[in-house]
Amino acid sequence: MTELLTLCEARTALSPIETIFLTGLPEPAHELVEEPRCELHDDHPGVHMALAQESATDSWWLVWAPGNAQLTARGQKIDRRLHKMDNCPAVQEGGDEDECLLAEKHPGAHSFEMETSGAREPSAFSRKKMLAALREDLDDKARADLEEMESLLSSASGDPLPLITENEALVIAMLLGQAAHNDWLVEDLAIQLAERMESRLEALAR
Repeated sequence: MTELLTLCEARTALSPIETIFLTGLPEPAHELVEEPRCELHDDHPGVHMALAQESATDSWWLVWAPGNAQLTARGQKIDRRLHKMDNCPAVQEGGDEDECLLAEKHPGAHSFEMETSGAREPSAFSRKKMLAALREDLDDKARADLEEMESLLSSASGDPLPLITENEALVIAMLLGQAAHNDWLVEDLAIQLAERMESRLEALAR
């Protein structure tokens, strides 16, 4: 098995102007990383590169020069730039046939030859699309159960019942918070219920 290359350690902070531009892109795929890390391998040639945002069908890469070097764009010398770039067409030969996740004409090795920096946090837009897809995949009973829970939480009716202790309510609220991070399908419901229970616990403590 071929040993994977280590990732470059170079990082850079997004400027206010870059943040405003990236935040304004339609259909963002992931949350912005305030200090993106270069996604090329350690000791790579050329510029540093990090995927800043994927918007609809476009990929925007932040490209910056190492050290005190400068880039040249349209005849002007610059330190960095956001650039819309196509995906690298390279595919790993053999078993998994992984695609390269870097930009076209990137310097150095392909992404499948390197360690991974991990997945990005999906944006609210992307999560909404994935939730819709998960919901479509539910069987009839599971969908009916989900719709019943949504209906129950949307209603203000129902008398409080003294069935659990304060400590038990706290544990349930904590468990719901954990479930919200592990199951996107019931995340909103778990958060709603946890917030209601926590507010009642706070009221009891006053």
